[in-house]
Amino acid sequence: MDIKFATLNDIQQIEILYEELFLEMSKLQPMYIAPAKQDVGFLKKTIIEDTSDILIAEIDNCIVGFLLIQELTTLPYSCIVTHQYAYVTDVIVGNQYQSKGIGSVLLEEAKKWALNRQLDYLELNVLAENRGAIALYKKHGYEEKSHTMRLEF
Repeated sequence: MDIKFATLNDIQQIEILYEELFLEMSKLQPMYIAPAKQDVGFLKKTIIEDTSDILIAEIDNCIVGFLLIQELTTLPYSCIVTHQYAYVTDVIVGNQYQSKGIGSVLLEEAKKWALNRQLDYLELNVLAENRGAIALYKKHGYEEKSHTMRLEF
């Protein structure tokens, strides 16, 4: 397995995995998430910009997983300590490649990405129902720092 930075030539394969991700998320929270395609313009911008990347995991020239990461700054709110940090927007490993350590390798590469940029920390969000992802993130040292709460009508 090779970990690389995505190029514009990788977008078609990334789109397929995004469809898989959005379908799985829609099963976990059907009231809020629907199966969809990822915006190609967003993918191109992520690949081209200096403050974001898509790390891809390849086996035999086939993308089997990826991690989208962005460099962000905390909100300019008077009580918030300013930080430059890395935000992991999405992580996906294709269904047939799960439980083979690919997600772990991608998370380790994300950590290197953030450390190389001298960022303060890594952050991500995960659906409460996604127990497998939560276990993976905890295994890599991620800790809960807030809860999103919602009153549904």
